[in-house]
Amino acid sequence: MNKYLLRNFLYAICVATLLFACDDNDDSDGSGMSGIYSNKLSAPEGGNTLTLTYSGREFIGKDVSFKMTNDNTANITLHGILPGETTTLLENVAISAGSNGYSFSGNGTGTNGTSFSYTGSVEKSKMTLALTDVKVATNQLTSNGNWYPVLGEYTLMRCAFHLVTDNALLAQFAPMLEPIVGNLICWFINEVTFNPDGNITARYATMPEGKAIGDLIQLPPNRQDSEWISSPINLASYYVKDDSGLYIVPNIDMILYQIEQNKTKADGGLDAAVIAAVYQQLNKWSTTGIRMNIRKNSETPSNNMGNLIAYKGDIFLFIDKEEIEAFLPLLPLVKDLLPEDMLGGSLGSMIGPLLDILANSLQQTKTLEMGMMLSKQKDIQ
Repeated sequence: MNKYLLRNFLYAICVATLLFACDDNDDSDGSGMSGIYSNKLSAPEGGNTLTLTYSGREFIGKDVSFKMTNDNTANITLHGILPGETTTLLENVAISAGSNGYSFSGNGTGTNGTSFSYTGSVEKSKMTLALTDVKVATNQLTSNGNWYPVLGEYTLMRCAFHLVTDNALLAQFAPMLEPIVGNLICWFINEVTFNPDGNITARYATMPEGKAIGDLIQLPPNRQDSEWISSPINLASYYVKDDSGLYIVPNIDMILYQIEQNKTKADGGLDAAVIAAVYQQLNKWSTTGIRMNIRKNSETPSNNMGNLIAYKGDIFLFIDKEEIEAFLPLLPLVKDLLPEDMLGGSLGSMIGPLLDILANSLQQTKTLEMGMMLSKQKDIQ
């Protein structure tokens, strides 16, 4: 299959969605201002009519509807801008007339309890909007702020990664897989921050100089503070339901942009049904978010293949099978995205067969929980 088919398929659906939305533009008040303003990548050339900032940084991939109700007020609808909200309606917003259009400002609260301030202006075919002082509802993640992957000791007692499954093959490999994946996490992720404005960010590092892929299964060394990079905001947001369900909302346009920038190898094995399922899941995640579960960790020993294991950490943040099922058929294709020097190494010949076995086992399992063990305080080696 052509290696650009997936990208083009996603773009086509986004363009169709945008064109359908444009049919709903209503300017019956005759002001020339009412309508849908967009900064999505799928907007046609010249159609980037929205300049949006969130917590002081540009935020692309969004729509804002503006509808004048009279000469002094308007209704403004935010589409997928606040974490976990498909639409947020600001009714009867006071507007002030200027030489070319109208300006407005105020405070609002979303349906999930997110409070914010806003200021903006609208002209014909152009809107500027800034959201500031954004605060999501307080929860157990924001109460601590920074969370740290549990630093392992290549034992079953201290792993950043944890796997719960009823699949016998996966359970057999879990004692080996958990410390390996846990160490990989700690090589590249230093901390995860659930910011008060709903942004989720992380401090991460790139591949250390002079290290081979085989080195990464070992306990990571103390890396210099200068090696850690802070991720920018507005790539992904989050919200929490019932203080136990975490939803991470990716900015889908950034994903599409990344696909365009990173030219990958031909996939060769995808069919239209798989592509459609993946897009459907991505589209769902861009509105409702990736559902994860927050489970407080008691560190009570649990039975794993006859061994009593007490996992360290304050919370287990995990995803289940239902949330990632559409992506399981893609797992064997990961090898086509890996660099040639990795595939040519001592482990290269094993990667493909292992991914095939893993994908098959994951699809067969009924119970699947996998994620990170996080602590409130950073472990010191």
